[in-house]
Amino acid sequence: MHKDVFGGLGEEIARSSKKGQHDEVRTLTASGAPFTTDWIGTSPLHLAAQYGHYSTAEVLLRAGRCRTKVDRTPLHIAAADGHAHIVELLVRNGADVNAKDMLKMTALHWATEYHHGDVVELLIKYGADVHAFSKFDKSAFDIALEKNNAEILVNLQEAMQNQVNANPERANSVTVATPFIFTLGEVVNLDSLVSSTNTKTTSANSEEIIEGNSVDSSIQQVVGSGGQRVITIVTDGVAEETIVEEEEEEEVEKLPLTKKPRVEEMTNSVEENKEGTKRELLQQQLQEAIQRGQEYRNQLLKKEQEAEQYRLKLEAMA
Repeated sequence: MHKDVFGGLGEEIARSSKKGQHDEVRTLTASGAPFTTDWIGTSPLHLAAQYGHYSTAEVLLRAGRCRTKVDRTPLHIAAADGHAHIVELLVRNGADVNAKDMLKMTALHWATEYHHGDVVELLIKYGADVHAFSKFDKSAFDIALEKNNAEILVNLQEAMQNQVNANPERANSVTVATPFIFTLGEVVNLDSLVSSTNTKTTSANSEEIIEGNSVDSSIQQVVGSGGQRVITIVTDGVAEETIVEEEEEEEVEKLPLTKKPRVEEMTNSVEENKEGTKRELLQQQLQEAIQRGQEYRNQLLKKEQEAEQYRLKLEAMA
């Protein structure tokens, strides 16, 4: 394919770049070999990046910026194929870490798509925008969540907390209503923790209120002095005085509560309904995310088919 499209020295430098023959590439460039691209815009630097040839990429870097016809840079390709050493080489030599291809995907998107955690970590280190969205309104975090990659989720979550979001709003965004803490061992639902704490607090407060109301409705008068207290309890309209002996700072024994179990039952029912609603909402959002991912794959497949048809036409014309 390269011989038909590149031609002569251009074909040779492309072949040598693909094989990682950096000495041959250096000789060819010194001899004036053209730094050309094939029919889709793939350059020798793209090939060196794709196949992980570090020394060859170093030789070719002086060629400057290069993109395919679908705006893919060597950085996109190296990140998608998981060549961390090539990614670092390209970025250190001025490659735009946030460059977007035709699908508005960055190198970070592609590294996340193919589960290259080391590349994700490296791109974040060099300032990759973790809030960047693709053509399909997906951030790298959305992709990692869809792929269920806990390690990458942890790295992206930490980076999102430390990086200012330049795109606070987006159309048709895939968001998770409930905040999560992602760890390598598990996913912790913050709302569950808060709800649990609030439930305990609410239950405790309800207990105090009920106890207070129960005592208020039953006790007519409390007279205390020193270690003795005289409590007048009204029962069926008949007042009875009771002397309670107690030490200093001790609380009066609590009267039996009759309403507490009922209130606890109601509180638990409300909390269960809330949790059920949240689970349904989260499941719905995950389904939407999966559906958008399928749409994205279908569109990408369509683009690849169009590119293949175009290539066949060019070969036929040649």
